[in-house]
Amino acid sequence: MADEFREARPISYFDGATELESNAKELARDVVNYLKEIGTDNRRVAVEYVNPSITQALEAAGLEVIDGVLASENARVIKSEDEINCIRWAVAVAEHGIAKLKTAVHAGVTEAQLWGLLNYANLANNGDWHDGRMLASGPRINPWMQEATLRRVESGDLVGFDTDMIGPQGYCADISRTLHCGPAMPTRRQKELYRLALDEIEHNLQLIRPGITLDAFQQQAFVPPEAFHQNAYTCVIHGVGMCDEYPRVNPIFRGPNPYSGTLEAGMIICVESYMGAVGEHDGVKLEQQVLITSDGYEMLSSDPLEPSLLD
Repeated sequence: MADEFREARPISYFDGATELESNAKELARDVVNYLKEIGTDNRRVAVEYVNPSITQALEAAGLEVIDGVLASENARVIKSEDEINCIRWAVAVAEHGIAKLKTAVHAGVTEAQLWGLLNYANLANNGDWHDGRMLASGPRINPWMQEATLRRVESGDLVGFDTDMIGPQGYCADISRTLHCGPAMPTRRQKELYRLALDEIEHNLQLIRPGITLDAFQQQAFVPPEAFHQNAYTCVIHGVGMCDEYPRVNPIFRGPNPYSGTLEAGMIICVESYMGAVGEHDGVKLEQQVLITSDGYEMLSSDPLEPSLLD
């Protein structure tokens, strides 16, 4: 809780328009004066994602500007018990929405109508927002990363979605499922894609434990057939908290990881898979959310997989 409030400076274009530079100088003076008030000779100031005019003004005032995310993001890596409970709540809300979405899948419903059910469940349960509207059906499911439109789902379609949901208390539920729309029966290829995606998820789940390095995880992770490399998801695992967070592990066929690190107990991790070959009609997106424990992991996402694609 804040116990002291100071006059704000208009440092966005909406508030300050063409006076951004002079307003940034006022803000820099405020910072210098505050440091004097508290009696410190420290000249290092950490900032996150600010306008260049602010960085320039702070440096011109004799301050050393450092990147604040190096502290704030690292502080978010290991979740407290309260944070874990918030994430459990967010996952429960997301899966409530997923259940409503599943019952609404039928020929003629639009992608946007399906997504609206998930979005409504989030808002109605005091959630916040979604980092996109990742739901696609039929030929729009391959390649992945196409957002919901007014396309009407047809019998025989696969319907894939990724919740990307910032739920109650500002914590994230990040779960992906792929459904099948009847009454047409799933094709053999649809079932093959689903099994491949599930194989990747299950293989990589078995690697999750405290102490494994990100590089070791990458080396041991599931490698799909080459036909699926081009459209594969951007990472095989990633951290999650108030949004997608550190760490991430790239598929090995996409080159080295961007940094080194180690999985630790208390991290929340999402395990991802997308299987869709270039030029093919169908694709399958799956994702599970887990808590790393002292001896492995606890599955947080519990929404059932699609039985018609597993038989």
